[in-house]
Amino acid sequence: MFWNQQVETLAKSDMKAWQHYKIAKVIERVYEKSILYKERFDECGVKPEDVTKVDELARIPVTTFQDIVSNYPYGLLTMPVSGVSYIHKNSKGGLANTAISYTKNDMGMWAELISRLLVAGGVNMTSIFQILSKTGECNNHYSMQYGVQQTGATWVTDTNNIGQQIQEIQDFGVTAVYSNASHLLAVAHEAKKAQVNLAELPLQVIFCDTQSISSYQEKEIQELYGKRPVEIYGMQDLWGMAIAGECHCQEGLHIQEDCFYAEVVHPISGQSLSMGEVGELVLTSLTLEAMPLVRYSTGILCSLDDNPCACGRTLVRMMKK
Repeated sequence: MFWNQQVETLAKSDMKAWQHYKIAKVIERVYEKSILYKERFDECGVKPEDVTKVDELARIPVTTFQDIVSNYPYGLLTMPVSGVSYIHKNSKGGLANTAISYTKNDMGMWAELISRLLVAGGVNMTSIFQILSKTGECNNHYSMQYGVQQTGATWVTDTNNIGQQIQEIQDFGVTAVYSNASHLLAVAHEAKKAQVNLAELPLQVIFCDTQSISSYQEKEIQELYGKRPVEIYGMQDLWGMAIAGECHCQEGLHIQEDCFYAEVVHPISGQSLSMGEVGELVLTSLTLEAMPLVRYSTGILCSLDDNPCACGRTLVRMMKK
């Protein structure tokens, strides 16, 4: 199933043309509006007219998490604060504050991307969806609600108590959940204590944060719940859980190429690597208005695969390592 078939099955040549068009706009915008990027570009002798294609991005240094911290709260904005619709603030022990800003259009695209990933994983308008999380984590998954509601599925508000979560899955007939691996295993442990048979729950699809799950945990979850978790990749403190996700084939995570240009670079030298080579994932946002990031260093090791997927999607796939 597709949420936006036109984009998700776009010919590779057309997708590349779209990315070239968007990157030229992004580079011009950040050079003119962002102090950080103007300084970076000038330091390496790059002007906006030098980067008009995604293939030319390698001329620009990567952006790091420390750059986000150093430019808190408004240093990376490319517009007046009056144009911002939402600011997501995050603090890591008071030592690393970040503030990510979004326009109304950014939020609308966010919902679009979440909808695509959920439908690819098996959600439809008859689904009943709930987030499973422990105390203090619910706010980190706020982006999921927008996409769930847009698909026409039913959203059940989350609770922090594991026992209540199990009961609500039964009470409301929840068919789809999103969580991280450790919490899914904690729910399974609690269900066993309460003598609840996980196989008898109405769950049809389990979405899991790909950064939280190991191959061992994936196997364990599949054995306990009777279904393999569908992995979703995002950066909750930057772009939400909307960057990439598995389809029903579960042979890699489809990257939303119309909104993010993905590169894989050598983690030490920074040299760009070819398809199939393992390195660090570097992302450039192509559509974000308030705070576009160029060549953001994610810290994730993966390879990219642009071979056709059996699901029909033409989007490049991220193969995590």
